[in-house]
Amino acid sequence: MKLLIPCLAWLCLPLLALGQQKPQYSQYSINNYLLNPAIAGIEEYADVKIGSRSQMTGMEGEPTTFYLSAHAPLGYTSKGAGRKRGNRSTPSFGGRNQGGRVSQQFRPHHGLGILAVRDRFGAFSRTEASLAYAYHLGLSRDVRLSGGLSMGLIQQHLRSDELTFANPADAAKSDWNMVKPNLSLGLWLYGSNFYIGTSVTQLMGNSTNFDNSVEDRNLLYEHYFLTAAYKFDITEQVSLIPSVMAMWLQPLPGSLDFNLRAVYDNRLWVGGTYRQNGNYAVLAGVTINHIFDLGYAYDRGVPAFNGMGSGNHEVVVGMRIFNKAKVLCPSNLW
Repeated sequence: MKLLIPCLAWLCLPLLALGQQKPQYSQYSINNYLLNPAIAGIEEYADVKIGSRSQMTGMEGEPTTFYLSAHAPLGYTSKGAGRKRGNRSTPSFGGRNQGGRVSQQFRPHHGLGILAVRDRFGAFSRTEASLAYAYHLGLSRDVRLSGGLSMGLIQQHLRSDELTFANPADAAKSDWNMVKPNLSLGLWLYGSNFYIGTSVTQLMGNSTNFDNSVEDRNLLYEHYFLTAAYKFDITEQVSLIPSVMAMWLQPLPGSLDFNLRAVYDNRLWVGGTYRQNGNYAVLAGVTINHIFDLGYAYDRGVPAFNGMGSGNHEVVVGMRIFNKAKVLCPSNLW
C-alpha cells in the first residue's frame, strides 16, 4: 500500500536541511557516546548499548531510529574504579578514597568505539556508521581529560516507489541516494562526581543534492553539543544527578535540555527532561545484574505533531562485557 506520510517526508526534505539532521535521543544521559567520541573507553569494561526509538507512535510512516554503540578501553590499569552494590565509597583516581582503601594512580589509556545508526521517516532513510578513537589522561588525582574523534560514512536515501502523488505525472522517476564521509571531534573533562563535554559532528560540511540536475548545496550542517552533569550523594543509597545539554546548529538558534535523575542503590533510577521548546520526557531504568541494564523513555515530540500518534517511545538495552570487577554502576557516566 502506498503511504501518504512518505509524501510529507519528501516535502519536508528542504526543512530537514534547516533543522536538526541527527536523530534525537531522550536517554543520551546514559549513553553520551552518541554525542561525543571522547567517551570511547571511559570505563574499565566494554560498554555496549542497543537502542530503539519510535516517534509519533501509531501514525503511518512514523519515524523510527535504531542504533548500536560499543566502546572499550585499551591499556586501562586503574583498579577498583567501579561501584558494586552496597559500596558507597567513591574511589579517587590516585591516593586514598573516601572508604580508606588505597587506589592506584591513574595512567593514560586509549579507547576505541563503533557506532551504527539507522533512521527512517516514511520513504526517507539515513544510515550512519563510524569508528572512534579517544585518549584519556589524568590532570590530577581527581580529574581526567579525554579527547576523541570519529570517522565514518553517512548515507541518505529516498525511495520513490513509496511516494504517492495526486498527479502521477509529478512522481519521482528514480530513487535518490547520497553517501558522504563524516567527521566528529570531542573533549570530555570528568571526575568521580562531575563531567563537562563538548563536541562537533558532521564537521566536514558535505554537500547534499536532492536533485541531480541542481548544483550541490551544503545541507549537512555541523552540530555543536555542550553537556555537563554533577552527582550529589544524598544518602547512602540515593543520588541525584542534574545535567544539561545545549545544541547549536547554524543558522538556527540553539536548544537547551534540562535533566534530573534519581538513582537508588545503584540499581534503579527515574528521571525527567524538560526541553526549551516545551517538550518533556519521562525516563526510568534498572540494572538487572553486572552485565545487563534496561532503560525506557517516553516523550512528546514536535508540538505541531503532538496530535499525531501516541507520543515517542525509546528503549535501550545495555551490556557490560569483560566486566571483571562486576561493576553495577559506571564510575564516570553513572
